[in-house]
Amino acid sequence: MTINELRQEMQSYWLSVDAEAKLTKDSTLAITRLHDFYMRLDENDRQMADEIISEWVLSENSTVRFDALALVDDFKIIKSLSYLRILSERLALSSKPEDIYELKKVKRIISNLE
Repeated sequence: MTINELRQEMQSYWLSVDAEAKLTKDSTLAITRLHDFYMRLDENDRQMADEIISEWVLSENSTVRFDALALVDDFKIIKSLSYLRILSERLALSSKPEDIYELKKVKRIISNLE
C-alpha cells in the first residue's frame, strides 16, 4: 500500500467512525475505533500512518485534530513533534478561548514525547 492509498483509507475510515460517534452520541467511539485500526497495521503501514496522523495534527478541523492528538499521545508518535510545535505556535497566536486549553494539551504531549 502506498501512503496516498493509506491516507485515503484512513480519511474514509475517520469519516465513518466520526459519523457513527455523532449518531450514537459516544464521544469515545472514534478514538477507540482508530486505536483498533492503528493496531491492525503492519510495521510499514504503521510508519506511514504515523506520518498521516502527524498531518492530522495540523488539521483545521478541530475534531480531526482532537483524534490525532489522542493517537499521538497514546502511541507516542515521535514523528509528530515538529507538527506539534507548529500547532503550538499557531494556538499561542490564537485569540479563541478554547485554544488556550488545546495549547496546554499540546504542550503536555510535546513534553511527554521529548
